[in-house]
Formats: sequence, C-alpha cells, structure tokens
Amino acid sequence: MLLMLAFVSSTQAQFLWYENETNTNHLEYSKTSSGTFFTNVENPDTSGINANASVAKFNRNEGVKAFLDFNLYKPITNLTGFSITIKAYLDIPTEELTTVNKRFRMYVSSSSVNGAIYKQLNFTAGQKWESFTFEFDGEAISEALSNSGGFDQIKIGFANSNTSLPAASYYLDSISGTTEQTRPAASWMAGSWGVTFPVFGGERLDAEVAGGYDLLGGAQEIVAELPAVGHVITNLSYFAHSYYFPLRENRYVDVANEIHSSIVPSVENGEIIYEVLQTFKDANKKVILYISTNYFERASNEVKNAWLDYYTAKFAGDEYAAYENLIKGFVEQVKNYADGYWLDTTSSLANDGKLDDFILMLKETDPGAAVSANYQKNYFVDENEAFIYVDSDGIDDEDPTDYKIVLHEPLNAFQDFTNGHVTPLGQGAPPNSFGYEEYTLPNMAAEPWFNFEGKDVLKHAWFPIRERWHVPTQDLVFETEQAYRYVRTVVDGNASITFANTTDDGLVKAGYMMADEMAIMKEINTRLLSNPIPNYEPYVRPEGAYLLGEENLEVQSFPTKKVHIYPNPVVHEVSLTKSIAAAYTVHLISVTGVSVLKTTWSGAELTKKLDVSHLTSGIYFLKLSDEKNLDSIRKIIITQ
Repeated sequence: MLLMLAFVSSTQAQFLWYENETNTNHLEYSKTSSGTFFTNVENPDTSGINANASVAKFNRNEGVKAFLDFNLYKPITNLTGFSITIKAYLDIPTEELTTVNKRFRMYVSSSSVNGAIYKQLNFTAGQKWESFTFEFDGEAISEALSNSGGFDQIKIGFANSNTSLPAASYYLDSISGTTEQTRPAASWMAGSWGVTFPVFGGERLDAEVAGGYDLLGGAQEIVAELPAVGHVITNLSYFAHSYYFPLRENRYVDVANEIHSSIVPSVENGEIIYEVLQTFKDANKKVILYISTNYFERASNEVKNAWLDYYTAKFAGDEYAAYENLIKGFVEQVKNYADGYWLDTTSSLANDGKLDDFILMLKETDPGAAVSANYQKNYFVDENEAFIYVDSDGIDDEDPTDYKIVLHEPLNAFQDFTNGHVTPLGQGAPPNSFGYEEYTLPNMAAEPWFNFEGKDVLKHAWFPIRERWHVPTQDLVFETEQAYRYVRTVVDGNASITFANTTDDGLVKAGYMMADEMAIMKEINTRLLSNPIPNYEPYVRPEGAYLLGEENLEVQSFPTKKVHIYPNPVVHEVSLTKSIAAAYTVHLISVTGVSVLKTTWSGAELTKKLDVSHLTSGIYFLKLSDEKNLDSIRKIIITQ
C-alpha cells in the first residue's frame, strides 16, 4: 500500500499543454537561441508512438547552447510531484549518436529571478519518436523565486555542451505537464498594436456609400500600408449608437421589416462589412468588433416607437430579451471573422442587471472570443489612497479642470482585456496627457497582465488620435514621436494598444483613414519593421505640466539644485551627489504609489548609490526630505 501511494504521489495526472495536430496551445512561444522553430510541419514517422500528421520542428544551428523557450500562463509554485512529458524525434541515425548529441534537457525557469532547474535525459535511438518524462519531484523553490511568483517559463535544451556540434533537426509534439495551463482569451493581443477602421451602419452607411465612400479600399490601404499592425477594431454597431448596424442579415429577425428600415443598410451595402472583415482576415489581422449596448436610447422617436412595438409584441415587453436576440443574430453572422468584442455604453445593461447575461450570450455564441466591457474605470492613487490629479498639461493648458489618470486594471469580471478608454475627454484630459506617459503606460509595460478574481486580464489602451473620438473636424493631438513612444512602451512590455482612428469624410479619399493619421501610422509601421528597430525619443515632461500639489512639494529653501542624480535613465545603479553636508531621507516610489526603497543619506556622505537592479522598468519618483521636513521630488526612469 505504501509503495502504491508513493507511486501515485510522484506520477500525478498531466494536462496537455501543446499539440500541433489538435491545435492545443496552452503555452506562449517566447524565443529561440541558436535555432529556428516551426509549427505545422509533416511528421517524419507516423508508424511509431506518434501518429499525428503534423508536428513542430526545431532546427538547431551549428554550435552550442540551443534553446526553445515558452512562457507559462500559470506559474509553477510547487515542484512536489511535478513533471513534464514531451514526445521528440532526433533526425540523426542511431549509430551516429554520441554522449553529447543525444542530450535532451528540460528547464523550469523564471523571467525575473535567477535559479533555473533542469533535468536531462538522453535519446536512445535516432530517427524514432520517443517519449520523455522529466521528473522535478523533490526539487525546492528558493525564497526569491517564491516571492517572484514561481517558475513562469520552460526551456528545452538541445545537446547543450561546450563542444561545437553540427546542425541537427528535432521534431516535437504533445507537451504536457502536471499543472493546468489555460490560455487567456486575449493572449493573441499581448504585444499587439492596432488601429481603428470605422464602418458605420444603417441609413448612415447607405448615405456614405452614395456619397462616394470606398470602405473596401480603405481596408485594403490599411493592409497594404500597415503590415505590422496586429489587430483592427471595426464596427458591429455605430459608435455610441446601438441602433445602427452595418449588417442586414439576421436569422432571428427581419430587422428592416419587423423593426425599422433605417437600422440596417441596403442588401448591397450590407455586404460591405463582410468584404472589409475578409480583407483583414486574409492579411492575418485580428478583428475586434465594437458593439454599443444602450438599447435604442439615442434613436429618433420614430425608431424608438418602432422598437417598442416590436419587443412588446414579440417579447411580451422584455426589452433586454429582444435586444439580446437581435445582437445574437448579428454575432452569428460575423463570428467566423471576429476574434473579440468591445462593448460600449453598458450602463443600460448594468442597470438592468443583464450585463453578465449579455456577455455569457457572446461567449456561448462565439466560444473563445475575447470580450471587454466599458464598465467602470480605475484610476491611480497615491500612497495615502487619494486620487492623483493632473493640475496642468503645460503652458498652453487653458482648461482649469483637474483630472484623474486612468489605470488600466479591471474593477469587474466583464473583461478579458481592459476596455482601454482614456480619462473621459470631457473631464479636461487630452488624449495624449503627460499623465499617461508617467503613470498609465509604465504600469502597463511593467505588468501587462492583471489577475482579477482568478482570471488573467490583458492591459489594453485605446487612444483617440484626435481631440475627440473619430471626429474628422477635430485637431490631431499626437505627433509621430509621441505616438511611436506610446506603441513601443506598450508593445515592448507585452501589453496592447489601439489608436482610435478616423475615417476621412472628404470626396478624394472618403472611406479611408485620414491622411494625417495614416502618415503617423505608416512611420510607426516602418520603424517597427526596421532592423534594428530604432529607439524612440525619451519622454520629457512638458514645460509647465505638473500634478496637483506638486508645486507645494518644491520648496524654495530646499537646495534641490545642489543634488545631482545620474545616470537618468538608469539600468542597475543610480548615484546621488551633493555639494553640501546636509542629511536627507531618500524615498523611491513607483508610479502606482508603492514604496520600493527607503534609506538615509548622512551629511558626511557626499555620494549615495542606490541599487535598482531588482526593480522593473518604468518611471519612479525619488523623494528627498531634509531635517526640516522640506521635500523635493525628482523623476527617474529605470530601463532594465
């Protein structure tokens, strides 16, 4: 009995992480070193233990230390009974195997803390599938690794040694492990930047097409000019208006005849949205469909009355049931094109207690799609839990409104990715507020995923590129360098960003992205595809911009100019020097208000060095306090 229990404890059930044939992919491919990784290649031998027709392949370059890295969605925090199993095939004849080239290793490692652990097994035969189980039972996890969240990566090592080896090919399949790995619905958005291509619906779409709009041409231009774009947001309903749709077909209701003809376009124009979506899908761009969900609140009285008559007669007065039925019919028409849905104006559903039901309907109708609901916002607070406000955007700021800075972390369970809306523009915040550069973006880059009640939510930002959302008459607020810096900051941090672009309503390029916006997007695209990728201009706070209360932190009697901080930006260590024998308290605070370092600087020390190598990249505030409790705040940028 004891032997049986021991056997059970060391051979726990395993979960399938990766298999090419069944399209199982619960691992996030990260990188390779000294090799090239391919998926969906032909199995070289289906007669053995692996009969799958398609598998993965790793070509190891000539040389040493070849690795294939994957990120885990759920870190490993306990190695008791833990094991990883993989099927592998080495394309070398058995008689040519040596003590070196037959080595096969599996590592568990951390992206932030040293201390990888590996197990080694050996191929026993060449050109034959073998199953390898790497047992990690009994291995301990260090305190540093535990504090960092555990092992969040696995690495496969191929004939690692100090001896140069000829190139070789390995076929891989059916990776499984003791812990369950669930791929978040929005995982495809991580590290992706996107644009918006509005396609409005109903009678407006008919009028635009009649006026010369070439929406298909506009979609084709995005594909041709912006190959680096990973995703596009386009419309299943008119922005902020839930009663206009670009589709005409709906299996549950003849919308034009049963409700009102203005809600949907003509039969001919109803095909435009399919052509647009197919254009994006053919270019391998992910598609997010925008849906306004405030019932028919902004419709004309004529349309409202027609809607009331419809749901009264067909759904016994249950407006929600009628609306869910309507949207479900549209989603069924486009689900083969859609990768996600972005829900706006959700207050009506939330007030009715139906937002949960609506999202469940989307998930059941289009399983696997990522969903985000624009419901509630989070904002940055200081170390005292008080909101941080922007007082001035700069010397040209004529709006006296103080505004909060949006924090893209969810407050509800209705999101696979954050809605990404900026601070409401009517509250005084420009779309390119310096507050986003100092707080919002660094937070996204430092921690791209946020765990809300057990679900991993990707941080996504949606920035209007003009002073108002999708309004061609409004001024452009972004210039190229800032827009590029926004994209690089977010994408390099493996979060996601979308620009809210505008459709030109002129006669020359009607239906295309506005030319001034496209010029910026093209430059970003060009830089991202360059080799090497050019750096962006470092962020510098605009002259005259400050947070509420910052003026009071800078006291004239405090000798701020006699303290020098270098280098800035800093990688590992920052040095503070002073020319007077004054004592200070040194306090380093993150943009989220968390204290990350606090120390004293005696009067006798003219130089003070701070080790910041353990901190994540981002913006921090260095607070110096003297013996009179006078403070000075300096900003430093850490780039690991």
